[in-house]
Amino acid sequence: MSETLEQVKKQAQENHVPIMMDTGIKFLLEYIQAHEEISRILEVGCAVGYSSMKMASIRNTIQIDTLEINEEMVKQARYNIEQEGLSDRIFVHHCDGAKYEAEGIYDLIFIDAAKAQYRNYLEHFYPNSEKGTIFVFDNLNFHGIVDDPSRSSNRSTLQMCDKIRKFRNWLLVEPRFQTTFYQDIGDGVAIARRIR
Repeated sequence: MSETLEQVKKQAQENHVPIMMDTGIKFLLEYIQAHEEISRILEVGCAVGYSSMKMASIRNTIQIDTLEINEEMVKQARYNIEQEGLSDRIFVHHCDGAKYEAEGIYDLIFIDAAKAQYRNYLEHFYPNSEKGTIFVFDNLNFHGIVDDPSRSSNRSTLQMCDKIRKFRNWLLVEPRFQTTFYQDIGDGVAIARRIR
């Protein structure tokens, strides 16, 4: 890992910026590495650019559109990406992911933004996919609260976790996708391949 990436990761952890857990990002990177046909990626939820930089560093043929609603994070992500010399392959768009009008087809769509909106994001970007496109979703356990609501007494967290649970159950049987849920990787990761 480059010095810039190490620094970005350290700062994110120190400032409680949500980045993908180590086992989750390792799994995602290995998946992309194993599938050489993946070159065009859409990421919903950029934060400080850590995961997009990690994905772009796999192959120099990878291009990424990454979306972030928080203006400060957008500035930080653009700075980090420039420092890593990846501005020509990672494009940070300051917008609400649910309103972004993407162009063309992506090989992989990584969704790691507002958890309660996962199904809306999937439907919104479905036209930017084709048979074989991979959708990846993170945080489907949400720190274990999705499967064990007694871990939280926060009403809004419990409502969000209920939506995640419903989404997870729906995705596993949705006929347009062949989905595998990896409960023990990161904070719960699903890989859904569009099959029709």
